[in-house]
Amino acid sequence: MVRDLFMFAGFNESSQIVWFKIIYSKEPGALSLITDFLEKENAFIMFGHLDNITQKTGEYSVFTELNKDVDPDNFARKIKELEVVSEVEYGISEYGMVYSVDFPLNVIGVRGVMARALTIVDIIKTLNQSAPHAEGLLTISGLKGGIHAAKYFKSILNLNDSNFASVLAELYKGVGWGILEIECDPKTYEGKIIVKDSFIADVYGGSDQPVCAFMSGYFAGYLTEYFGKNISVREVSCKATGKKVCEHIISLAPSGGTSQEYQLRGEKR
Repeated sequence: MVRDLFMFAGFNESSQIVWFKIIYSKEPGALSLITDFLEKENAFIMFGHLDNITQKTGEYSVFTELNKDVDPDNFARKIKELEVVSEVEYGISEYGMVYSVDFPLNVIGVRGVMARALTIVDIIKTLNQSAPHAEGLLTISGLKGGIHAAKYFKSILNLNDSNFASVLAELYKGVGWGILEIECDPKTYEGKIIVKDSFIADVYGGSDQPVCAFMSGYFAGYLTEYFGKNISVREVSCKATGKKVCEHIISLAPSGGTSQEYQLRGEKR
């Protein structure tokens, strides 16, 4: 029997999912000390992976399920007090169902693959350099992806005005696409999305024009599916052009067309 292990506990109201990135010294028994501590403190290990940073240090990234009354900041300090640990970072995951750790990999409901960001950006660059209307093609691709993501989350969560933005932000962080800051008024459908550490802009290199059309389309698709309204998203600032972050503006598309049609008109401005 094949069993999928999902990074998910959002439906358990008595618990919280907290991830820890632990830098430790690679001496005999070091990792055992860390896992023994987590077990002793009743931290259920849901998923973890190791990365050998140097010959002397390692990185243990682990998702744990903790009781709601546990203070993650205090818990992280306790981990750092272990003799073999030098650094600890942590974060709280509210909606942890991002992917399975079985084979084949499952990412928000369909098969996924792991690829270097450089590989994906090389595909985007090739399209930009060789294909007519490349920006439009990337926008449409993103639009379809965003629509699928919103449909999937609506099927497993009570997606509503209080969590639609945080679900999208967690998805982006979970799959390594970037860190999102989202402001969007559910009444006016206006707002903006700031993307920090965009995998496209960070890897693309210098450019005279914004390069994150795929992300603009993805945001538009997600919001269009969630709101049931045609939403337009346009990148107005991009890290690839020398800005500190990427910024996307959200607006309600005029009536009389589809989100895809208006999104493409917006990209051509």
